[in-house]
Amino acid sequence: MPRVLCVDDDQFIRSLMERAFRFGGYDVTVAAGGAEAIRILDGHDRFDLLVTDHSMPGVTGIDVIEHALRTDPALTAIIVTAYHDLDIAMRALQVGAVGFIPKPFNPDHLLTVAGRALERRQLAAEALRLNLLVPMLERFTMLLANTLESKDCASTRHSERLVANAEAVARQLGLDDDARFSVRVGACLHDIGKVGVPEELLRKVGPLTDEERDVIRLHPDIGAAILDDIDTWDDVRLIVRHHHERWDGSGYPLGLCTTDIPLGARIVSVVDAFDVMTMGRLYAPARPAEDALDEIIAARGRQFDPDSVDALIAILATPGDYHDVVDTVSELELIARRASAASPSRRMASGGVR
Repeated sequence: MPRVLCVDDDQFIRSLMERAFRFGGYDVTVAAGGAEAIRILDGHDRFDLLVTDHSMPGVTGIDVIEHALRTDPALTAIIVTAYHDLDIAMRALQVGAVGFIPKPFNPDHLLTVAGRALERRQLAAEALRLNLLVPMLERFTMLLANTLESKDCASTRHSERLVANAEAVARQLGLDDDARFSVRVGACLHDIGKVGVPEELLRKVGPLTDEERDVIRLHPDIGAAILDDIDTWDDVRLIVRHHHERWDGSGYPLGLCTTDIPLGARIVSVVDAFDVMTMGRLYAPARPAEDALDEIIAARGRQFDPDSVDALIAILATPGDYHDVVDTVSELELIARRASAASPSRRMASGGVR
């Protein structure tokens, strides 16, 4: 039940507000003036809503609002004014009120304005909470991915590299903040479905049998199922499910082709293959970055989305100091220059990623 403090020196208006808010399901406290309201606000009680008249002797409504917001910056405040006092209403809005109610008012209008003001307060609080939680959420998904990768010792830190590389490619392609967030989380959790794959298959050095390959290929659907109950992660779930699709339709699980493959999945597919080839796996030794990029280019338009490949090339060619590919993919300027000058081979990159 929301708690409201109603402030007015007029007994009739004060009673009208009290009855209206009680009828609307509020827990109501009343004050007969600004000084009394400040004493109440300085006490132990906390309120969701403050509705105050302005023209009161001594302490005005604006004084009450300023004091209240110093005590509780999250408090929703509404000023009550006469129609001709719009300047007062504007001053109240400047000091932190979120709405005003002109006199005379009817109870229904009072409840409507108060309800909308509380909704805005709740949305603002939710936005603040999300702004605080998103960095922690991304860190949590990274820790989860690294924990899962401990099943496959060759893939340790694979997701961390993928997050950085996929973010760089997504930014190069002009994706907005929300889309890049989905790409980062999707890259981080792209192989979460491998939690349902027997560990001996993940650690197998030799080639897989057809039956073993079928089991491995279940992991995108398993991963999507794991994330199924997170309503706001539709785009992340699509990345997890479709990051093994191929541009020509020969991938899995659904055999999607070209732009039917979600863009985030196309981005992750490219950076995943590049990382696997350059870092190696138990079943395939690490290869020089220039060779890996040659193979990516050769598969452009067949296995990989051409735009995502071009974005990866642009990222690798971005000027900067050279560092090991383990740390950053955006600073491989020297390797990219050599690779871009080499003639692409006709090999497929399919052997790089299980």
